[in-house]
Formats: sequence, C-alpha cells, structure tokens
Amino acid sequence: MDDDKILELTGRIESTLGKEQFATISDVVGEILTGNSENMKTIANKSAEIKKLEDRNQKLVTANGALLQKIPMEYHKTEEKEEKKEEPKKISLSDAIDKKGNFIH
Repeated sequence: MDDDKILELTGRIESTLGKEQFATISDVVGEILTGNSENMKTIANKSAEIKKLEDRNQKLVTANGALLQKIPMEYHKTEEKEEKKEEPKKISLSDAIDKKGNFIH
C-alpha cells in the first residue's frame, strides 16, 4: 500500500470520528504507519538480495557448465581401462616345474 492510499484511509477515519476522537487514536495509527514503512523497506531489501543471489546462482551454473564441457569424455574411458588390468594368472604346479623337476623362474 503506498503512502497516498494510507493518507486517504487515515483521512477517512478522521472525518468519520472527528478530530477530537481521531487525536486519541492518532498515536496508534502513527505506530501502524511506521511499522508498515519499516516492513516495506525490509521487503524491498530482501527482494534486492534475492535478485542478487539469483544472478550469482545463474553465473555459477554457467561457469559449472563451461567447466564440465572442458572435461573430455575419454578421461572416463581411460579410468575404466586402468581398473580392468589383467588379473595375475594362476600358475599350477605343473607350470612351475620343468621336466627335470626344477622350478622355472
């Protein structure tokens, strides 16, 4: 609610009650107006902060997307190849000993 609308409403209260009775409640009306002004300022500050954070978030999303595009897909494939190294062959006793009964080095 803007200031003009508030002044219009308080003017209607004053005209309805009269100046004498309006004077008795004017302090309360003043506190309400002050509280409303403070709330409006808080809302404006929070809206500005939200906009700033949304802009920052968008920049971070863009930067992360650019970083992800720089990672080559082959990088993941090489990791898989390294993990699938050949397992050591199991050597049987006949493979370890030659025909003369000596251990093969």
